[in-house]
Amino acid sequence: MTKRLIVNADDFGRTPGVTQGILRAHQEGIVTSTTALMNMPGAANALLKAKAECPRLGLGVHLVFTSGRPLLPPEWVSSLVDKHGYFLSQDTLLADPQWPNLAELKSELKAQIKTFENAVGRLPDHIDAHHFAHMLPRFFEVYLELAQEFNLPARLPFPRNEQQLAVYPPNSLSAFSASEFEAVVRQDWELLEKYPARSTGYFEQRFFGDEALTLTHLQHLLDGLPDGDSELLTHPGLADETLVKESHYNTHREKELELVCAPAIKQHITDLNIQLITFADL
Repeated sequence: MTKRLIVNADDFGRTPGVTQGILRAHQEGIVTSTTALMNMPGAANALLKAKAECPRLGLGVHLVFTSGRPLLPPEWVSSLVDKHGYFLSQDTLLADPQWPNLAELKSELKAQIKTFENAVGRLPDHIDAHHFAHMLPRFFEVYLELAQEFNLPARLPFPRNEQQLAVYPPNSLSAFSASEFEAVVRQDWELLEKYPARSTGYFEQRFFGDEALTLTHLQHLLDGLPDGDSELLTHPGLADETLVKESHYNTHREKELELVCAPAIKQHITDLNIQLITFADL
């Protein structure tokens, strides 16, 4: 069976350096897809630049409700924001997931999709989400409803069956403990029965953090991809002044950029007979 791989770069439009790095990761490396943070000031212009310069780059929406400000007026989504009009943090949402109003959440996320459509002139080729609070079942149902309403593929950032879950790295998504993660995943599986979503059969998120950013480790991850369609999560970029000021994950992005553009990685994909695709190919 053929192995097909989407290499998605998160956080497009976050800063000029991140945008520039992602475009380079596509032009010179293995990145095939990216997802834009539509609540960032430069997102729309970044998308127009991508459309003009990188017509084969898949463009999606990186739905966000844990960072920055909403696109809708804060008073319209008051359960999602603090007193200053900024989104509640992921930790705050995890501590009290019943607090946000789901109608407000859906309206804000829908506005982000429509803002992408207005900027690019078409719908995104998929949706995913910033951070992992959206995996909580009450939020995940909204996420799946949007995928169904707009007929979009969606990232499913967790194991797809008991066999995958059994070997998944403990606490691999830092928002949850291992036991919490397993419970959330099983509830999300039940929601997928109700709201089937087009997606890859496998999600690889271990190319992240200091120890993971080596040529050998990335080759190992590629070696372990199963048959069928997979997604590799990446965060390439250039560490500009804004990113260094706002995020602890800054120079790491430059290391990721170096690795996804490495000739040895491109050759490894060729040797493994992996076909690089986008979500539009699902």
